[in-house]
Amino acid sequence: MNIAELKGEKTVKALTKRLLAPQSKGKTAAKTSEAEMEAGLLRLNPQLQKIGRLKHGTTVVVPDNFPLAREESQSPASSLGEAAMQRMEETLANARATLKEQNARLPAQSSDLKSWLKSDHAKSLSKKTPRLKKVFATAAQAAKDLPNEQAASEATQRKALDAIEKKLAAFRARHALPAARP
Repeated sequence: MNIAELKGEKTVKALTKRLLAPQSKGKTAAKTSEAEMEAGLLRLNPQLQKIGRLKHGTTVVVPDNFPLAREESQSPASSLGEAAMQRMEETLANARATLKEQNARLPAQSSDLKSWLKSDHAKSLSKKTPRLKKVFATAAQAAKDLPNEQAASEATQRKALDAIEKKLAAFRARHALPAARP
């Protein structure tokens, strides 16, 4: 089974002519195929009885036992596959953007923490509550180590996302899905 969309056809005959692939057989065979396809379209799509009232872009089920023009109809599975691939590629792009934003904020957050730990307020809290001195020391060490840890984490994230992107491209090629749109 294939699907197609109406593109303003006002008759089932016009739709049939657009959907059928050109045939090199005799004129009698072509006319028979057109009549048979018209009957098949009407059988699968009773709404085509009133084709003139249907909106441009209305989906039509196309019988699969006819030579169809490749650019005029498509398998629903390939449409779903393409939609799923586009969704995965968009998700991957969003993940890259989110990680980039998060990684860009970390140095400022680390700097803010270091500054606060050196502030009079932090020193005052540390004197009032001796247990905080150890917590603050641990936080200061974490802020100091953050740039190196961030660089390693960012490299790992980028490598993982690149691997996913390669697998998606391989899947797309293996299943003959059109290339991703920019």
